[in-house]
Amino acid sequence: MHGTRTPLRLWFRAMQWLGEETTSVELAEILGVTYKTAWLIGHKLRDALSPEADEQKLRGSVAVTGGIYGWRCFSSLVNEPTDQPIVIGAEIDGEDILAVKMVQMDLRLAGQSRLLTRYVYDVFSEHHVEADFKTVKTFAYRGMKSHKPLSAVLMHAMRWFDHTLQGLGPKHLQAYLIHQSFVYNFSGSRLLMMNHLLLACSSIKCVTYRELTRRKRLHRAA
Repeated sequence: MHGTRTPLRLWFRAMQWLGEETTSVELAEILGVTYKTAWLIGHKLRDALSPEADEQKLRGSVAVTGGIYGWRCFSSLVNEPTDQPIVIGAEIDGEDILAVKMVQMDLRLAGQSRLLTRYVYDVFSEHHVEADFKTVKTFAYRGMKSHKPLSAVLMHAMRWFDHTLQGLGPKHLQAYLIHQSFVYNFSGSRLLMMNHLLLACSSIKCVTYRELTRRKRLHRAA
């Protein structure tokens, strides 16, 4: 937020609405700003969450599953250029999910099939699970039957991307996965969510519009 021409009160209001999964169109109406300004505020807030999300390591009992964003039930099982593999990992206690992390994986890791292999989950676990973890359980495509609570978190994110945002391209998908993970992990306390976001915004370098629109954030080991 350093050097911003947008009043700080609008940034604080935007932080409050980030937890409501507010779109840029809705945020523009709430703040009384243009769509471009609302889009930039939202993406700068998501970018502020990125460094911590990149460093986050799951620990304890961990469950991992995933799916292809862009899947259509009437399509073939062969990957298409618009498909994006997503892996979700979670710290679990029985059926309870304690914390989640969603990562956009490199399409090359998935190979030609739209059904993610154990290799993709192993790559995720290698980089996003603590070395001294207790156990890591992997589940087949979206873990539909084996671990429904974890699957439900991923499905909620995918549906939100499609039905609320009208779809997402690969460039900004990881930023929204970080957003969804953050909202889920802090859903129990709006105050903690706000405090955490304020701390994140105060500890990173300001990103420009050109940087946000130019780069594509991917799983760093892909």
